[in-house]
Amino acid sequence: MHDWQYFFNHDRTNLNQGTYRIFEPEWKAKILHWFSRKDVDKEQKEDFIQALIDFDDVCGDFYRYRAYFLAAEALSQFPECSLGDAIVEQLLKWSYAYFRQDKLDWQILPKPLVKTARKTLELTDRKRVIAAFVHLVHTTESRSILRVAAEELGTLDPGNKSAIAALTLLTSVVENKQTFCQINQNPGEIAVGDETAIATLSKTLVTSQSDFKRLQAAKSLLQVESSNQIAINVLFKLVKNLGQSPKHPDDAQYIADGAARILSQIDPSNQLIINALVELIRAAHDHSYLNLAVKDLGHFGAGNEAAIATLIELIASTKDDYLLCDAVASLGKIDPGNKIAIPALLERIQTSQDECFLSEAAFYLG
Repeated sequence: MHDWQYFFNHDRTNLNQGTYRIFEPEWKAKILHWFSRKDVDKEQKEDFIQALIDFDDVCGDFYRYRAYFLAAEALSQFPECSLGDAIVEQLLKWSYAYFRQDKLDWQILPKPLVKTARKTLELTDRKRVIAAFVHLVHTTESRSILRVAAEELGTLDPGNKSAIAALTLLTSVVENKQTFCQINQNPGEIAVGDETAIATLSKTLVTSQSDFKRLQAAKSLLQVESSNQIAINVLFKLVKNLGQSPKHPDDAQYIADGAARILSQIDPSNQLIINALVELIRAAHDHSYLNLAVKDLGHFGAGNEAAIATLIELIASTKDDYLLCDAVASLGKIDPGNKIAIPALLERIQTSQDECFLSEAAFYLG
């Protein structure tokens, strides 16, 4: 299925004739997967993004915001989107008042909108968000804005030298505004040694109450010290914490998946890492990020009996056609010639009426 209107075909004159799968939670993972597909034209993806950000619900903007946030999340799968900068800029305007340069636009925004926009910043194209905060750190003349921007940048990209330099600057005594501006325009010139960065990240791992911050700190610390055992232990703990946050299951899934993916990159053959991926899959059958864990297992679980058994069990039990495709593909990689995968896929093809799935399944069979 290449036509995005399969997911979203808006008809303002007759809403009953439209298709609005973009607002159905069970379709979110499928839509994001569609944006990641290499066989879908870039123009189709661009048109879909444009339709999402231009959506007019004639319903107090409730659905308009939801469509916009979906477009923002899609950037994580389609980072080359030409509308990416504008989308991230809008998220930042909803999240933080100081990104609205025109003071006439400094209206008070509803708290749910601000909260959701900030959460979406964690799920969209991270490079664009980091670049926006770096630019603000380098250009603002306000110490209060500098502090907030540096702290947010440190959360999104622990170890970021612009953030550390800004925080170092704030702890120093600056006698006049001119000196402050000159230093702030060139934060990279402030000497920040690796030991300072390691100490900052290590402190975050130990003291932070936010699993998201600990995840990002562990990731950055491992980039400096690839064998740092404290960071590795934290990542294993974050994977095991999956299922212990019933109030925020999506957050727990996002964090556990991120931790498992980092661990997989450290040592693909490590049995504990493979076990972490298996545990992640067994504990998260109903979450969007499960697809990513299944794909990771296909890269790192070659010949592993627990990994093979987990995928076979998933193939037999899942009702999600797209998850079935990913599980079949991963099983084919780690256990070539397995007699379970192809028959399971053929059986589902014979009963499915989903054109998008049929196209995907044919690709995997090929």
